[in-house]
Amino acid sequence: MCWSDAEYFLVKNFINNRDQATHASYFKKLKDAVVIEIPKLNEMAYGQVELASVPFLTFVANKDGKGETANYSFVLRSYVRHWLGNVWAEYDRVKLLDLFGAAETTPARVQAGGRS
Repeated sequence: MCWSDAEYFLVKNFINNRDQATHASYFKKLKDAVVIEIPKLNEMAYGQVELASVPFLTFVANKDGKGETANYSFVLRSYVRHWLGNVWAEYDRVKLLDLFGAAETTPARVQAGGRS
C-alpha cells in the first residue's frame, strides 16, 4: 500500500481538558482522517483503576491483578463499564475491527456490556 492510499485515524483521547484549538492546529492537514473520539473517563474512576494496576475490563469484573475477587466500588466500576461501552461504540462507528478481520463480538465485550 502506498502512502496516498493510506487511511488515517485521528484519535482524540479526552483524558484531560486539553485546549481543542491547539489540538485542531496539529491535525488540520489530515482533512480526510477518520476521527475517533475517546470520551473522558471520570477522574476518580480512572484514578482507582490506575491505583489497582489492572486493565479497565479487569476492574469492571471486580478482579485484582491475580484474578481474585477484589472489592472495588460498584459505582466506579459502573462508570468504567459505561465508558468502555462508549469507547467500543466509537470503534464500531468507524468499523475499526473490520480492518483487522476481527469477530463482531468478543467475550470481553459481552462481559462489559459492549455492543456487537
